Amino acid sequence: MRRRAYRWFTRQLTRLVFGEHQALAAIGMPGMPNASRVWFLVAGFFARLAFMRIVRCEWVDFDRIPRGGVIIASNHVSSADPAMMASAIYPRSPRYMAKIELFQKEPIIGYLFALSGAFPVRRGAADRQAIREAERLLSEGAALGMFPEGHRSDTGGLMQAHSGTALLALRSRAPVVAVGITGSERMRAGWRALFARTQVRMTASHPFVVEPAGRRITRDDIDRAHLTIMKAIAEQLPSAYRGVYAHLVEDGSEPPTEPVIDEEAATRPHEPGAAA
Repeated sequence: MRRRAYRWFTRQLTRLVFGEHQALAAIGMPGMPNASRVWFLVAGFFARLAFMRIVRCEWVDFDRIPRGGVIIASNHVSSADPAMMASAIYPRSPRYMAKIELFQKEPIIGYLFALSGAFPVRRGAADRQAIREAERLLSEGAALGMFPEGHRSDTGGLMQAHSGTALLALRSRAPVVAVGITGSERMRAGWRALFARTQVRMTASHPFVVEPAGRRITRDDIDRAHLTIMKAIAEQLPSAYRGVYAHLVEDGSEPPTEPVIDEEAATRPHEPGAAA
């Protein structure tokens, strides 16, 4: 009885501290932990405190993010964006796709990324393993943070994005929440940004669902979903940040706006097993 209790306790402790580390091993990153809840709660608390008190980060309408599996798609202007996104939905812990180079070439940073729930993706290629891992997380009710552009914008304006977020949204049928981030590009100044009390604003859209026109996902479906997601992001941003997607916002109006596509379906918790 004691031995069984000990085994149960150690298994639960391992899952709590290191999560499902086999998930990273399955996609080619053995030895990395995955999603330590303890690490996130401690580090996330201090990060949220710093962003609230020092950086003056304002989170607008984040109560719109539904429970269950959801894709949070955002523009990307600073390395601090993932941490600010995590702070915005704390104590819920988002999961991120991160370029595989962070895990391979920066082992310490990669280890911390993995502890925070990130998993690697091979950019510039159809990384089916990363897509399957993302679908698994969504089906289990995770909040998945995505930056469709793939890397930071040097100008602050939206760049031409990749279609991976659209494909994942179509395959999983998970609701999407678009987030517009402004001001975090000033944090590239490093510690000076802390003393300058940088003002950052993050605005969340209503959740929406993108679906294929027929039974099978086609290239047209992906292109249409891609434009829908990028338009929703652009609508949460001032005109100066809309970049190559400015033309999608018809009247040139400033946020906030309320893009809604199948809102009733989007606000329902994403049920496990909904992935295609």
